[in-house]
Amino acid sequence: MNERELRKRLLTDPVPEELEARERVWPTVRAAWETRERVSWVERRARPILALAAAAVLVGAAVSPPGRGVAGWLREQVAAEEEGRELLRLPASGRLLVESGRGPWVVRADGSRRLLGAFDEATWSPRGLFVAVTDGRELHAVEPDGKVVRWTLPRPERISNPRWAPSGFRVAYRSGKTLRVVVGDGTGDRLVARNVGPAPPAWQPGPEHVLAYADEDGGISIVNVDSGEGLRRFHVGQAVRELLWSANGRRLAALVDEERIALFQPDGRLVRTIEARRGRAILAMAFAPSGRDLAVSDYSPASGGSILVIRPRTGATRMLLQVPGPLDQLAWAPNGRWILATWPAADQWLFVRTERPSRVLAVSRVTQEFDPGSTGQDAFPRIAGWCCP
Repeated sequence: MNERELRKRLLTDPVPEELEARERVWPTVRAAWETRERVSWVERRARPILALAAAAVLVGAAVSPPGRGVAGWLREQVAAEEEGRELLRLPASGRLLVESGRGPWVVRADGSRRLLGAFDEATWSPRGLFVAVTDGRELHAVEPDGKVVRWTLPRPERISNPRWAPSGFRVAYRSGKTLRVVVGDGTGDRLVARNVGPAPPAWQPGPEHVLAYADEDGGISIVNVDSGEGLRRFHVGQAVRELLWSANGRRLAALVDEERIALFQPDGRLVRTIEARRGRAILAMAFAPSGRDLAVSDYSPASGGSILVIRPRTGATRMLLQVPGPLDQLAWAPNGRWILATWPAADQWLFVRTERPSRVLAVSRVTQEFDPGSTGQDAFPRIAGWCCP
């Protein structure tokens, strides 16, 4: 096949599953267009300038020192500028903490962002003054700009699932299969439990340091980590995927094996069970900052993914969004008016307004946005928290 024939086939032959892909993406594209932010005249006129700037970059690459490929040179230049570049404007106040293949990022409300470093997992301290990050077998406390490491705690096993207490004076984390707690200044590290399950621990809001965690046998324990007193222990019979306290500390939600959400009082009494809808799996849940509502993401291969907002007290449920794929994470804005849902299959974030009329703001190419210069095949970024109004 000569060059001319190849060019013709590239322009005319259909791409495999092209029509199916259009049908899957079209609902989101339409919703994003209908609720789009209008672009000002200045921004529209700026685009040709940006195009000229890109051309200048390519010229620079062409005359760069021998031995450095154009693609490699361009990747280095783009990556160097990404750290301070505006990604998007958050639809509400606060800051996002995002875990990516490159490390955790802090995204501010104006869209500017900062890479904290080559760490693994991250969690906000209260009011976002510090971030606890993991690095293999080490736990660090760093400032939100990533420049200052306040303290470092080494352990013989791999560290994961850090969670900062609402008081700011304790940090819980997993070390291997053990659950441990350290004081907020990096001192007083001690064991809480052995053989804990994969669900991250959850701190109860309030002045006391009360922690809920799940074991490997479907049990849930609530313990005061300062006194070491076991306050409650009860069983749900299956693996616990996630634990969450409501903002007022009056309800503990346990996501049980994608089949149901069990709501408990702090004394362990079951007050309500939210069953998965028929043929669907529950993928994620998130309490609203007010504590009154619970957002739930569920999915079925036949009808796609949905976001439901449930009022646990009454059981009232309303549909917020439906898309042709699974939404695997949910995070409420601090003001409770928006929910961020992650859509890995489409490489998108969806900001969904919870108030009527509902709106959807879509952000595409999320993987590459948080890993500049990558091929887009890395792990999809995860939301570690939307902090601080």
